[in-house]
Amino acid sequence: MNKKILIIDDDDGVIWVVKKALEPLGYDIEAKTNIKSGIKAVDKVKLILLDLMLPDGSGLDALKEIRVFNPDALVVMVTAHGRMESAIDAMKEGAYDYLEKPFDIEELKITVERAFRDIAMREELLKLRQGKEESMPFRIIGKSKGMIKVFKNIGRVAPKDVTVLISGESGTGKELVALAMHNNSRRKFGPFIAINSASIPKELMEAELFGWERGAFTGAVGKTAGKIQAADGGTLFFDEISELDIDLQAKLLRFLQEQEYSPLGSGKVIKADVRIIGATNKDLKECVKNGLFREDLYYRFNVIEIKLPPLRERNDDVLPLARHFLDESVRTFELPPKDFSKDAAKALTGYNWPGNVRELENTVKRASILSKGSLIERRDMFPNDYNSCSIKEFLEGKLNGFLDKMKKIENSDLYETVVSEVEKALFSIVMKETNGNQVRAAKVLGINRNTLYKKLKEYRLI
Repeated sequence: MNKKILIIDDDDGVIWVVKKALEPLGYDIEAKTNIKSGIKAVDKVKLILLDLMLPDGSGLDALKEIRVFNPDALVVMVTAHGRMESAIDAMKEGAYDYLEKPFDIEELKITVERAFRDIAMREELLKLRQGKEESMPFRIIGKSKGMIKVFKNIGRVAPKDVTVLISGESGTGKELVALAMHNNSRRKFGPFIAINSASIPKELMEAELFGWERGAFTGAVGKTAGKIQAADGGTLFFDEISELDIDLQAKLLRFLQEQEYSPLGSGKVIKADVRIIGATNKDLKECVKNGLFREDLYYRFNVIEIKLPPLRERNDDVLPLARHFLDESVRTFELPPKDFSKDAAKALTGYNWPGNVRELENTVKRASILSKGSLIERRDMFPNDYNSCSIKEFLEGKLNGFLDKMKKIENSDLYETVVSEVEKALFSIVMKETNGNQVRAAKVLGINRNTLYKKLKEYRLI
């Protein structure tokens, strides 16, 4: 295991003591003396010793940033005597432990050893869980201001065991955000169960959620656990929560308040430790006004709301996302290495993406499979867009079928036929675009007005 420790402390004496105590035990110590340089070094570090008071800010604020950039790292707060209250606040924010200055060397060694044992145990549990469950990609890609704000909110909210509402248009990645929150919470080693409120008929939703006893309804031949029981100790994600039946909303509210429920056909009350995260692409306030969503359940969900920006508002993320989906497609479909041409990259960032990230993913996957060369062109992604190909490519595509038929006809005057038909179509289009103004049409075409007039007469366009 990587035994690297990062210490962020402006006291050279503390850094010296830590190195002298831990380096002989095989630990690799890196030291930074302020928050700015420390945050840059947190990536891939498993254990961080963080001073509570630093020259450029508070260690509590630094702790929140660390949990955004490296949520798996364990952070031990280092505090001077008399600052125990702040250390307790740090524990509430997700710190692993705290040490008091001046250090007791043995206590330092014991704390560090215990931290690395816990790290090893967590990694082993995670491997076991991933081996049993179907793998699901949950990496969120983004560097735009809107997504950085989302990442920070995930870091702040994930450790808190509160109900969360994730809002955003369809295809923005609401389930990925819910999964990221689960993986950055104390429940990360528990199950993550997703349920779509819109895809399950309302008459089956209650049974799906709470489970049932044998004979609870026609066809209930055996006792079956519901999604809540399956999510015990973990997270239950309600996608499209606004579509949940109004009567079932009351039962969900009771569970949120009491953390207990009864399966269908049973009077038995069962406790369950489940965190609920909801998602919606609708305005829940409007749903409340229209009587489609309970007001009390709305306020229960609206404790914390994370809003996902649509892809058209995070243009900086389009190309990184597209390249991620392309790499994924090349690996999944066993394709040769591919990349986007300059024109294709320009087209990607210039498109509005009404279907958001989901539309981008599907577009890239389709193009990766259908493109012939190592470069994906604009026409591979937007085949119905006339701007996606050159005039030569467009004409070739349209003429191929026509030419195959004409070649079978003797004395077909192929050249004259094609040239005259293309020319006739061109003059007709330009005349419509210029509202029949021959002076403007001649200028657009780049020909003499008299030549235009003769052609228009020849093709009977006037």
